[in-house]
Amino acid sequence: MRPIKKTAKVDSRFDAETVVRTATVTESGRFEIELRDSQGTICVVSLPLSAAVDLGCLISDMSEAAPYLIGGFRRTRSVKK
Repeated sequence: MRPIKKTAKVDSRFDAETVVRTATVTESGRFEIELRDSQGTICVVSLPLSAAVDLGCLISDMSEAAPYLIGGFRRTRSVKK
């Protein structure tokens, strides 16, 4: 994994409040995450599938190490029927 380069632009930060949607775009081989901030502004992040897998592993590792970060209990994914 490459180190993160910080830019001089301060206004490029997007503080998301919720994940609105995720989707795999198979024709382009990308994974999209749609995020919304507290003012309702939406930002879509598009990642190559390999980067999306890396991100998923990082999130999974974090959730294993710190299950009580959100309200004192471990959340589980809901199964869609």
